[in-house]
Amino acid sequence: MRQLHFTLAAAVAVAPLAFAQADWTQLSPALSPSGRAGAIGVSDGARILVFGGKPSSTGEANDLWSFDGTNWTDITPTSGPLPPARDWYGAAWDTMRSRLVLFGGRSTALAADLGDTWEYDGTTWTQMTPANSPSPRRWTAMTYDLARGETVLFGGATGTTYYDDTWTWNGTNWTPLAPATSPSIRGRGVLSYDLRRSETIYYGGRDAGGALGETWKWDGSTWTQIVTANAPGSGGVPGLFAFAMTYDFVRDRHVIFGGTRTGGTLAGTWEFDGVDWLQRSPATVPASRTVPVLTFVLGLGKSYLFGGFQNTQLSDTWAYETAQLPLAAPYGAGCAGSAGVVTLTPDNEPWLGDTFTATATNLAPAGLAFEVLGLSDTAWSGGALPLPLIAIHPAAGAGCNLLASTDAVVFLVNVGGSAATTFSTPNDPTFAGIRFYEQILQLELGGTAITSISASNGVAITLGAR
Repeated sequence: MRQLHFTLAAAVAVAPLAFAQADWTQLSPALSPSGRAGAIGVSDGARILVFGGKPSSTGEANDLWSFDGTNWTDITPTSGPLPPARDWYGAAWDTMRSRLVLFGGRSTALAADLGDTWEYDGTTWTQMTPANSPSPRRWTAMTYDLARGETVLFGGATGTTYYDDTWTWNGTNWTPLAPATSPSIRGRGVLSYDLRRSETIYYGGRDAGGALGETWKWDGSTWTQIVTANAPGSGGVPGLFAFAMTYDFVRDRHVIFGGTRTGGTLAGTWEFDGVDWLQRSPATVPASRTVPVLTFVLGLGKSYLFGGFQNTQLSDTWAYETAQLPLAAPYGAGCAGSAGVVTLTPDNEPWLGDTFTATATNLAPAGLAFEVLGLSDTAWSGGALPLPLIAIHPAAGAGCNLLASTDAVVFLVNVGGSAATTFSTPNDPTFAGIRFYEQILQLELGGTAITSISASNGVAITLGAR
């Protein structure tokens, strides 16, 4: 580990300083929806879909817009039925069925909270007629559970009555569930599906007593509260509602923006890593607001923020992403020892603050494995790279090359023909973007003599910053 830190410190000394981390960038689309609040954004993987919301103090809308990362487009169907105008509804994208699912919300024109279910198939809206359905409500939370192939709904409110019920939608009917434990009655929180862990996170919300600051996990059958050291809120006090939250698959973080705790509007950016919340300090921050749209688009690798309310309805569009993505890219070719071609495979992504691992396979049972870490794949202290290892020792096999400079060499434990390389990267943005190179060299002995030298492919590692 000390050798790794020495290597990274040397890299900082020769590389330009890069203080990269996720940041907000305001976009300038040629066309945008009118300013609005209380809408929900869902993504089909390539774009965002936003229905309705409240563009003025006197009523809601029932138009449908899409955003592809560059342009907003009004895709409201020109024929067929449309859902009544509303805000504060629940919505999710059914990935398996390619449908936008919409439930409930508030309608000023109808002077009612709604309990209808609609689906949009990319062309047409259809009002569904389920045998069972949640009661009419606003402020409910919905998301799609990909692992279980169903849309999940939790909580909400009608007037001063708050709910703590959990429902699932399968495309035909709503099913009420009866988990042994559940968050207490609440609305105005958000559900966010974690694609990596196949679980849904619910944060915050409010009840009649005010803002709540709990984090809950839904695994398809059970609610479990996650006790965290920190939680989104204001003034050091946990509790938030009327915010937006999405799961950033690239960075493996649930992201929150905006909301309120005691009145007024907030501009905090918070992230949850599955264990605890962290308030971020991006260089650029959108204006404070409540009830905006915030949606991650997998195909674009970014989260997008739109609209919300701050004294009036807003119509600005922002992107949130890191400037420095991690990369662990194999390069070059390995050569064979007695157990086959030695192969080095990255197991995860080299994010700063995380532990990066790679696994060497096809090692000889009694082979001595060494990890080589270097700052270059073109030169080492003995000259140019790649270097045929036979130039160093005649026991090297054909096609065996040194692919990384030998700035650090670490002996590995060979267990059953494989060895793991593991190192923790510092959680310091100074190291963002630094690249170094990893390779495995193997010695096989006959008595005390070296009878074979083999080598793996290389892995080029670029440190990313969340």
